[in-house]
Amino acid sequence: MQLLRRKLESSKAESESPLNRWLENSIPRAFAWFATTLYGLTGDFRSWLPLLMRASAHLMVILVAIGAIGLSGIEWPAKAASTLSTSAMPVSAGDGKDARVANQVVVELKGQNGAPPASSINRAMQPIVRIAQPYTVIPERPRLGIITYTVQAGDTVQAIADLFHLQATTIMWADSGIEDAPDLLRIGQTVNILPVDGVYHQVADGDSLESIAEAYQVTPEVIATCEYNSLQPPNYAIVPGMYVIVPGGEKPYVPKVVTTYTGSVPEGARGTGRFQWPVLGRITQGYWYGHRAIDVGAPTGSAVVAADGGFVSFAGWTDVGYGYLIVIDHANGFATYYAHLSNIYVSSGQGVERGQVIGAVGSTGWSTGPHLHFEVRYYDAQHNPRVYLP
Repeated sequence: MQLLRRKLESSKAESESPLNRWLENSIPRAFAWFATTLYGLTGDFRSWLPLLMRASAHLMVILVAIGAIGLSGIEWPAKAASTLSTSAMPVSAGDGKDARVANQVVVELKGQNGAPPASSINRAMQPIVRIAQPYTVIPERPRLGIITYTVQAGDTVQAIADLFHLQATTIMWADSGIEDAPDLLRIGQTVNILPVDGVYHQVADGDSLESIAEAYQVTPEVIATCEYNSLQPPNYAIVPGMYVIVPGGEKPYVPKVVTTYTGSVPEGARGTGRFQWPVLGRITQGYWYGHRAIDVGAPTGSAVVAADGGFVSFAGWTDVGYGYLIVIDHANGFATYYAHLSNIYVSSGQGVERGQVIGAVGSTGWSTGPHLHFEVRYYDAQHNPRVYLP
């Protein structure tokens, strides 16, 4: 009995030892922490998914790059050309010395016992090299004379000139119809293309080389020695009706003139000198020698406003290609032109303010589509409108 009591007391003392107490407290806590952590990770799995996908994508890119770098250093042998022995046929003995030389070459190609020579095998085992792909550049050759070009959809004088590496004025001065209306081309229209920049002149009664040269500001020798004119020395005779090319020649620009208002100027009708865009749209043709204005494409009926204040010096129809036209005199040296209109909402002598609606976009006169032809003149000299517009 006493022995049993001692054992019970001993086990109780062991159970109350520090180690046992630490284990009893730590194990439940550790189990609870593990269970809580596992539950949290399982619940947040979807939030980890995007991070894992990005990490795996980056890892795949790195592996592909390492593989490409490793493969780039490998030399890939080409398949040995085994057709050398069968493609080279001996030449018949009847060909004499040439036949013996040719057969010797064939034997050298075959090697011993019909096998390809070692040199060909070595060449076949070399790495594959990309064959160069040469291309031929066809040089531009000068035209030997006058050619013709048929106008296509979307062509302009400037576009045709760029196509043949000429100035736009050369295209204009080679055809009287284009010269009269450089911004009016018709599909199917034939255009003369000169071999050089200059003027294409038809000789009239009384013309001479001297008079033609003076008219286009060149020397007579330029016309006489032009190889495209085929004039014969020593007289270099020309006859009425024939055409001659004037290399480097220029024609004086003659602006179109319309009858303007001559009555009294409305009080206070004066511009500010600051211009605004007369219509909303896109520029379809810019300013150049034969088109001293800008064309702004817009739907028919779009509102056209006065670019600055002033008074209407002209409003009506013209016979010089403008169609329905409005001219506003700004009483400070400036005047603005608004052409190809479909409607006019002002009258001659009327005062207008900057931004006031004066007409509507149209396609009247020499026009190939709805747009506003807009000019800025300063004491009758035509200037580029883009200089004055914001």
